Amino acid sequence: MADRADELLRLKEIASAFLEQMSPAEQSKLLRRFAHDIRRSQQQRMARQVAPDGSPWPERKPREGQKPASRAVRFLYRKAGGDVRLADLRSWVGRGGTIIGFDREAEGIRTFRKDRIAQHLPAAGSADPRALPEGIRGARGGVRRKAQRMFAKLRGFSHLKAGALPGEAWVAFTNRASRIARVHHYGLKDRVTPGGPETDYPQRELLGFSQADDEHLLARFLDHVAEATKA
Repeated sequence: MADRADELLRLKEIASAFLEQMSPAEQSKLLRRFAHDIRRSQQQRMARQVAPDGSPWPERKPREGQKPASRAVRFLYRKAGGDVRLADLRSWVGRGGTIIGFDREAEGIRTFRKDRIAQHLPAAGSADPRALPEGIRGARGGVRRKAQRMFAKLRGFSHLKAGALPGEAWVAFTNRASRIARVHHYGLKDRVTPGGPETDYPQRELLGFSQADDEHLLARFLDHVAEATKA
């Protein structure tokens, strides 16, 4: 392992020296490629539910003292403004006049008032989803089936951005996604729902470099140098 680490360090030093000799335009082009490669590797690793060192993330667990319902539930929910949307809860608990659960349509935990449920629907798979009342669809215009993976939306291109600045490539979460990502990345305390109780989230490292990332970027750089030399 020590020999391999020393080899990677020497290659990094060589790559850094070559990078300094490139024109600003060539540097920018290469760093943008690096950024998109890094983002792709982060997305793939998050989809596998593992940390940068290859260790599995802690599994999602129900909050202490609450037993989630074992059956899914679907219903039409009337929002405060009067619009009606489809709610599809895979795991949920009842609390007084509310239902709290993971809504597959919103891709997150949501709270619903029972008195705003306009109509209960058969669970997914027991009826044709297209048989909904006219105009009622999922969050993006259709009834969808969600994968049983954490952070499916967070790792998408709309929330995980990649780019380059002079001398560096970057990958980062944007806007509200960065706050959510920080809570899970560092294992912080946060509220499950606005105004609701706080809970301690286990640490699940979302972004980070692995040795495989280093090796891939070095290989990408050496390929670029070889092409430039031929030209």
